Formats: sequence, structure tokens, C-alpha cells
Amino acid sequence: MILIIHPELVLAQPLLENIAPCARLWEIEDISAFASGPGAEVRAFACIGGKKTDAALFPLFAKLEAVIAAGVGVDGVDLVAAKAAGVSVCNSPGINTDDVADLALGLLIVGERNIIELDGLVRRGEWADALTHAPRYRLRGRTLGILGMGAIGQAIAVRAEAFGLKIIWAGPNPKPELDWPRVETVLELAKKSDILMLACPLTDATRKVISADVLDALGSEGVLINVARGGVVDEVALLTALRERKILGAGLDVFENEPTDPKLWADLPNVVLTPHVAGRTRESVQEAVRAAIGNLIRVYQGQPLENRVV
Repeated sequence: MILIIHPELVLAQPLLENIAPCARLWEIEDISAFASGPGAEVRAFACIGGKKTDAALFPLFAKLEAVIAAGVGVDGVDLVAAKAAGVSVCNSPGINTDDVADLALGLLIVGERNIIELDGLVRRGEWADALTHAPRYRLRGRTLGILGMGAIGQAIAVRAEAFGLKIIWAGPNPKPELDWPRVETVLELAKKSDILMLACPLTDATRKVISADVLDALGSEGVLINVARGGVVDEVALLTALRERKILGAGLDVFENEPTDPKLWADLPNVVLTPHVAGRTRESVQEAVRAAIGNLIRVYQGQPLENRVV
């Protein structure tokens, strides 16, 4: 049996049912009774890696072998607890690098050129008012600082260079094969950047690394774009910086708590929001499901798993 952890995977259930019978976690009223009854045959969880999978579930299922995440991130899975329980964790790396990079540049352009507010003015017939808005900066010649220069960070940098942006970056490890200059700290990155782009994983080292001090260093003309994880940013400090115009604006695809409370952003016209969809295209969803199904088949055929994180 496969236990489907998150409702977002329900559309894939007919495919999963070809491998083994499935149950939906959110429909189970008594999880302990289920685990000792029909759920005793659960051998795999199917989940969204960036959404929480409760580690308390692991010891309830005696035959559990693997948590198979559809997607790249696994920050929603307690890897230490999984390892302690003897449970493998697998993801689907590399499926949405270009998609995330595309949306990152989209958030940047929409915010930098004030497209959403101008669109509203045109739709309301307020053309003349739209023309009274102060012109925004051109992208060419500005400096884009990227925190995290993995595959997504590099894809963003390539796209940004086409717009004439200068690239600098910060990350834990030097990468001498890259031509873009690296700075040592996040604070230095913010000070030297006009636009600060977040493309790093969420770890103990990066949790709330974008602090009030970093936002102050970014400055009143600076822009923050986050397509990483919401936990990388001190959201209270960001909300304050946006309200008090300590930074010019932000573009956010991820939030500290998801779904985010819309009231937090209601009075902030200087931020562009999307609901954690940077990596969600038709192609990437299909590839994530395909990779997850491949690993689920391997569980039930006793074959080695691919893309193991634990």
C-alpha cells in the first residue's frame, strides 16, 4: 500500500494505483488504528517534499521503506528522523531548474517596472494617472546579487546577463569554474547589490539569514526576490522594511507559512506575490510524478532507489 501524504498528489492516484493500493492521509480519522489495520501494509509514502511530512508517522508503519517526494526540495521531511527509522528518502532533482529561473526573472521585471499597479490603472481608465508615476530604473547596468549559486542560481544568472545585469553571488563554497565574482557574506552581498535574489536551500545556516540588518544593507532602492524557501527570510523584518520603505520592493513566491495570510500583504503595493509556483509547470509536474512513480515501482520490485537523499 502507498500512503499519499498531500492532496496535491491526488491527480496522480490512478497511476499510483497501478503500483499498489493507495490511501489518503487527510481522509484518515484515526491514524494509529489505520496503521495497525489496513495501513500495516504501507511500504511507501508519496509526498510533496517541500510540504511537511510528520515524522511521527514513521514509527507507526512497520513495513515503511521509503518516502518518495515528487519535486526537488525535501525540507518538509525530517531526514534525521527518517534515517533513524530506517526509511529512505528520495526526491526528483533537476526537473524544474529552468522553470524556477524563469519565474524569478518574471517577478523581477514585473516588480521593477511596476506592471501590476500600472495594469490596474489602465483597466480603470486612469491612463493619465499611470503616466504620473515616477519612472523605474532600467535593468541594464544594475547589480544582481544571487544567494545560492547551484543549478537554479546559475540559470538565473544566465538569464539576468541577457538583460545586462551585473552578477555577483554568495554561497558556502567557492566555485572557481564560474566567472561571476563571489563575495564572502550575505551582508556584503546585500550592500553591493541593487537586487538581491534568493536561490539557496533552507538549512540551519540559511534559516532567516535575510535579517533586518541585511535588508537595511540592501537599502531603500533595493529589491528582494525570493524563489528559494520562505524560511530563508525573517518575514517580520521584511514586512517592516516594505511598510517603512526601507527597501524599494520585493517579489515573493515562497513564504514562512503557506498558504500565507493575505492580510499581511494587503496594504503593500510594493510587493509582487505568487503562491509557490515557480517550479510548477506542466512539464515539471509530469517529470516529478514520473520520477516518483519510478521510485515507487522500485520499492515494490525490491530494486535500488534513485536520487536518494537519505
